[in-house]
Amino acid sequence: MKQQLTQELRVAMDLESHEKECAVRYKAVGEKLASLDKRLWRLEAMIMGSTMIIVGLAATLITKI
Repeated sequence: MKQQLTQELRVAMDLESHEKECAVRYKAVGEKLASLDKRLWRLEAMIMGSTMIIVGLAATLITKI
């Protein structure tokens, strides 16, 4: 009976430490995703800006021809 209790206690302790490690990893992943989200917004803004410039230049060239 003592061995089973010890085994159960060991499993519970292992599970608790695993949950703590996972919480740290999830926090790190969440922070990385947040930084990637900011970078994607900047990239999207640059793409939209360059697209508007190209469309504007194309419209200017067409009206002058």
